[in-house]
Amino acid sequence: MSTPTLNAYEQALKDLATSDENVVVMTAENRAALRTLPPLLGHRFIDVGIAEQTMIGMAAGLALRGRKPIVHALACFLTMRAYEFIRTDVGIGNLPVKLVGGVPGFLSDGNGPTHQAIEDVAIMRGIPGMKVFCPADADDLGAALPALMRDPAPCYIRYNANPSIVKHPLLGQPEKIEVLAEGSDVAILTHGILIAEALAARELLLAQGISARVLNVRMPKPLDEATVLAAARECELIVTVEDHFLIGGLFSIVSELLATHAMRARILPIALAEKWFTPAMLPDVLRSEGFTGEQIAQKISAKLGRVSGANRVALNAADPTITRSDALWARAKDLIPHGSQTLAKGPGQHVGGVAPKYLARGKGSHVWDVDGNEFIDMTMAVGPLVLGYADPEVDDAIRRQLDAGITFSLMHPLEVEVAELVRGAVPGAESVRYSKTGCDVTTAAVRLARAFTGRDRVACCGYHGWHDWYVSTIDRNKGVPEATKELTSTFAYNDLDSVAAAIDDQTACVILEPQVFETPKDGFLAGVKKLCAERGALLIFDEMWTGFRLAVGGAQEKFGVTADLATFSKAIANGMPLSALTGRADVMKLLDKDVFFFTTFGGEALSLAAAAATIPALRARKVPEVLAARGAKLRDAYNALAKELGLDWTRCAGYDARTMVSFDAKAGNPLELKSFMQQELIRRGVLWGGFHNLSWAHSDTDLDYLLGCYKQILPELARHVAKGDVKSALRGTPLEASIRPIGGASTKPRKA
Repeated sequence: MSTPTLNAYEQALKDLATSDENVVVMTAENRAALRTLPPLLGHRFIDVGIAEQTMIGMAAGLALRGRKPIVHALACFLTMRAYEFIRTDVGIGNLPVKLVGGVPGFLSDGNGPTHQAIEDVAIMRGIPGMKVFCPADADDLGAALPALMRDPAPCYIRYNANPSIVKHPLLGQPEKIEVLAEGSDVAILTHGILIAEALAARELLLAQGISARVLNVRMPKPLDEATVLAAARECELIVTVEDHFLIGGLFSIVSELLATHAMRARILPIALAEKWFTPAMLPDVLRSEGFTGEQIAQKISAKLGRVSGANRVALNAADPTITRSDALWARAKDLIPHGSQTLAKGPGQHVGGVAPKYLARGKGSHVWDVDGNEFIDMTMAVGPLVLGYADPEVDDAIRRQLDAGITFSLMHPLEVEVAELVRGAVPGAESVRYSKTGCDVTTAAVRLARAFTGRDRVACCGYHGWHDWYVSTIDRNKGVPEATKELTSTFAYNDLDSVAAAIDDQTACVILEPQVFETPKDGFLAGVKKLCAERGALLIFDEMWTGFRLAVGGAQEKFGVTADLATFSKAIANGMPLSALTGRADVMKLLDKDVFFFTTFGGEALSLAAAAATIPALRARKVPEVLAARGAKLRDAYNALAKELGLDWTRCAGYDARTMVSFDAKAGNPLELKSFMQQELIRRGVLWGGFHNLSWAHSDTDLDYLLGCYKQILPELARHVAKGDVKSALRGTPLEASIRPIGGASTKPRKA
């Protein structure tokens, strides 16, 4: 007599029965997958005919006597006809019975609605203690059976013996969600036969520049919560795809989890909403019900608001369409002076007719403009986004605080908690006060220094905002009284003689950015501090750019020089409007009674909540170290490329986390050279203003792509420089100059 040929599932059952004499296989006339087992298992194979209820009672009785029943029936009959017996005999007793439901979901093929099991997960997960397992294929099912049989809990298994189409990273670990593909834009959560369609959708989305993470949620109960919560934090959209009713299945499970953890996420459910599906063969069912990979991808793209034909992060065939940007600009230019609230964000800093003017949203290191074009963002909102756009940890903190309130009639505990975090991070921060913008706190620092010293004059170096005391040093200074202009002078960075010449016996303070793009020479910052101490002036560090970026404690931590006062904004709250004035307690004490510095929104709680989440995240994720490593790689690679091409008229300079690409006038008009670079990067899906304002969200992939763009563009730019036709190669109007020191020099001499 010949040995019967076993299919994979039968072989798995036979192996279980061989290794454990207590395993019993039972079926209610659902023998399509079990035809060869009866002669092999003998009395341990039981066929009860069409009596599903009787079979459950028998299984419960066998389990009570130490047997391990694996029960088979059509999923629709098992979960509905025998439900009462499962609930009572198996569920309440918490017996180790494994219930295998045949032809679940769309696998019912041509059977009519009465044979459709599209509510089975909801029904079975409602039984306390009952586990639910939905394998992706035969490999997933077979590998999980030993673990499921070792588990003493009852379990419902959605039978699926389809051939495997994917390599499973966690075979035999049914309680774990498998990440079958990585992505950060979308997380597709699914199971069973729809895994194949989810993977097909991922490939189609990838062609649109949308990265999709695919999760095989093969055990929806109990759920691998950590993996789902991570996807909700890290991805812009959660998509649940299931051949099940909308109510009670994967969508409900994920929604319940997010609600329990008070986590908000965008969710797109793809399921059967209040309807049975039209009976047909599986491919036809998938198509008619909207579950093919193509249809899933279309739904996701529409939910994300991706515009068909919009540019992506790639070498696009043409410049981005900016119709909506231009329409908004037409409305704004005569309504909003200059059109922009921030000089660096305005149209004058971008190639006219090529660059977008308005962004709609961002995620991580990528942004999308109002026309749907996608870009890697190297500007990052001019600095605040040290962690990246829509950082889940920070945004969750903001949402939680939003539910509790934004601003209050008394002080809020976060005012104390964040001040303690700042004091713990920043050297010399004995006292802390808040405001909303960088120039708020630099001006408060200057006023405080004047009050403490009894002097009026200020010596500055760098950019410090729009208030009178500073803008008197630049060309856009109309409206500033002459008397005010005479009180401020500037000095050259890294030049102690220049600093000494700027300070006299009426100088209240020296304020400077401790590092912009040039690294301080050995002894420079310490020398400035010594000069201030000798001449009775206070030293103020403007750490808008260096704070929480160069190190968590900013330049004072990095360089070991502590100022009398230090000011912070930008990175402190990852994009929320918050600034901080810190410093010596004896100086800051004047803010109690003598110096007026109060504002309605200084204690606004959303921004403080963001800071309370951002500052610990900077430490936990080692953000300054990550930025330094990636930034150094980018700077050095750019300079190596320029050297390789023999281009001595362009270089990348600055401290690791923030660098700038510059062009020498010997090659032509620097603004035109920069404009050419910008227009070519924009066509390739990179938003660039000459700076590399790195964030934690910038990946190695992002930076490798940018370097690849530089390798393409620099030779082309060099050819135009050689021919002297850079301006004619521009497809739009070139960039404008922003602000200039008076006289175009780096210093404004102190008046005697």
